[in-house]
Amino acid sequence: MNSVIYDVIIIGAGASGLVCARECARHGQKTLVLEKESSAARKILVSGNGRCNLTNSRVSPAHYYGNAELVRNALTHFPYQAAYAYFTDLGLLLVEEGLGRIFPATGKSTAVAETLKLAVLEAGAQIRTNTEAVRVKKGKLFTVTAANAERFEARKLVLACGSCAYPQAGGTQRGYELAKMLGHSVNTPRPALSGLCLKETAFARLTGIRSQVRVSVLENNRVSDSAEGEILFTNYGINGPAALNVSSAVSRALKHGNVAMEINFFPQLADGPAFLKARAERYAGRKPKDFFAGILHENLANLLIDFIGLRKTIPISGQTLHTLERMCTIPCRWPATATALRPWNEAMAATGGVKTEEINYNTFESLKCPNLYITGELLDVDGKSGGFNLHFAWACGFTAAGALSKEN
Repeated sequence: MNSVIYDVIIIGAGASGLVCARECARHGQKTLVLEKESSAARKILVSGNGRCNLTNSRVSPAHYYGNAELVRNALTHFPYQAAYAYFTDLGLLLVEEGLGRIFPATGKSTAVAETLKLAVLEAGAQIRTNTEAVRVKKGKLFTVTAANAERFEARKLVLACGSCAYPQAGGTQRGYELAKMLGHSVNTPRPALSGLCLKETAFARLTGIRSQVRVSVLENNRVSDSAEGEILFTNYGINGPAALNVSSAVSRALKHGNVAMEINFFPQLADGPAFLKARAERYAGRKPKDFFAGILHENLANLLIDFIGLRKTIPISGQTLHTLERMCTIPCRWPATATALRPWNEAMAATGGVKTEEINYNTFESLKCPNLYITGELLDVDGKSGGFNLHFAWACGFTAAGALSKEN
């Protein structure tokens, strides 16, 4: 047994854990961070394709799935302006790119990870790597047992273990197991921010093609979520920003079976069908392939022609009225069916996690176990791509630290 009794032990040296550790130490708390990997901030290093999209100037509850009240409280305690100022104060130079995404000016995630680790150590917190917590017990104090049988004690405990997404960067089920040991319930984790597997094998004909679209998710024939941006066709279905941004809604809906979707290849138009109808009148003498020339990728046009049932050698004017109607509507509402998300090693986030109704929305303290705090990806909250998940993690860690640093 380690003879030192810490004020706070934080399990997990990721985004929420490191911010929490720095703030606790700054407020005089004797703080220890336990990290199972050989180095801290592994997921920060791989975020944003190695560039670390650390926040977004458009942060709002609308960009998250899960408990809206908990998210709103976290963002109130740590809004975008606070996050920008926080990292600037740590010494980071930041730049804003399209869609409000904020990156380190160096263009490398190491700038964020190293700066944050330095700040934690300079504040006086300790980071123990290669130390995996495998058991936690609550008595008068919290006792944390590591895989090597070493034990640590603290008055307060933070589970900031992250989700099981992206295991090659440290994602694991361990955090859920530790939460259950202390009385918490867990909604089954499922992949999010991951490519979508589609039932329609014909899409494989488009592998490697990128297109600007709007992807919509349908539940009971109504749009439950949508995203506009680029998709990449693959041999399994679709990937890319627009697919990722509806993946959480798809993941949640898949609990009830396959999920209906629609793809609009003319999202920039206020009325795509009217545009195609006017084009059909103007170019009535063109054959289908020539009709789509200049507005759709050739391979995409060929697949659409087959799907719609257009006769390839007949001019537009000679097609049936039913086929012409499909020609004007299908490219704006092309049906697709999601059957699964790509596996955990391709998922950058997870739906599911510790049930948020068991957490104090203002402090992130457990309602099941006093002096236990649960933060970040471990909770059943996930955001869209664009820096929203990292922002939520920072906000959780910052908010929990504020509560942890107050006298009981």
